[in-house]
Amino acid sequence: MNTAEKPAFRCISSREAIALMRAEPPPFVFDVRDMASYQKAHVDGAAHLSEDRLLAWMKRLPKDAPVLIYCYHGNASKVFAQMFVDFRYANVCSVDGGYEALAAALTTPVAA
Repeated sequence: MNTAEKPAFRCISSREAIALMRAEPPPFVFDVRDMASYQKAHVDGAAHLSEDRLLAWMKRLPKDAPVLIYCYHGNASKVFAQMFVDFRYANVCSVDGGYEALAAALTTPVAA
């Protein structure tokens, strides 16, 4: 396989993430911040994900399932997104701006 064929994850904005979360089928949403941050606040329906739980989740998720990952600012989520891609998940997204951007977008009314 050459580099042009290598599967990749997508970096998406918080607005795109919200649209994806409202789509059918909805994505599996993962919060990869530390447990204390996750327990303090997280996106509804998001599961906490750490490296030690990654393989357990991958055993449960179909390879074609949409996966949405966020972290603090959008950097660590890219590392986890690449891990999913490395295990041949086809529809993986990392949220640019991380949790704060996503949380803010979820609380901002959509203009008509």
